[in-house]
Amino acid sequence: MKHVLYLFALLSVSVAITSCQCRGPFGGARIVCSNGGTCNDGVCDCLKGYYGTNCTEIDSCDLLDVFCERGDCDNGECFCDVGWQGDSCNFETRSPFIAYYAVTEYCFGLDTVGGHQIWITRDPVNGDGMFIHNLFSYDNFFRTGYFSKIEATAVIDSTAIRFEMPNQRPDGGQKSISGSGFLTIQDTSTTNITINYINQNGSKKPDTCILRGVRIPDPQ
Repeated sequence: MKHVLYLFALLSVSVAITSCQCRGPFGGARIVCSNGGTCNDGVCDCLKGYYGTNCTEIDSCDLLDVFCERGDCDNGECFCDVGWQGDSCNFETRSPFIAYYAVTEYCFGLDTVGGHQIWITRDPVNGDGMFIHNLFSYDNFFRTGYFSKIEATAVIDSTAIRFEMPNQRPDGGQKSISGSGFLTIQDTSTTNITINYINQNGSKKPDTCILRGVRIPDPQ
């Protein structure tokens, strides 16, 4: 019998710690405020992370202090906006690529071109979009090169820092280009870029090309 009374006492203390009771407005039904909430004028004032009439609903994002810099929190987890990643959505996927590069381009069947630069900028409209300037350009490949910038998309990948270049017609003519690229970070001061791409000029045999380069300081 003593053991039963002791257990009942423990349960009573537990209930007292996790909830409180008071009368509702105008002497209405008794209100129980759970999870440490307190009753104030017949209404439960809930602790941080809890809500609802009786403080029984849980907001995991508030309870765990989850802050999503570029995204929304749901059930304690960040869901990032396009182009952002990380536990707090605080890392821009395309940021490692935004730079100038001293490069050499080689296309099978065409002359090798080196000693020039390309640069990559953000697409202001698309969160993961980029523009690659001076890639396979008319200045370097006089008959088949492009006047316009090339569109690319940064890819969230846990194993590589890479991007994709969807098939596109930068100058609006019959020439099209597609490919992909990646960065190789050797150390804190050296970042290399590699871009593999194919240029198709109408029904002619496609040009298969590779670009290799190293990141350089912004010349501006």
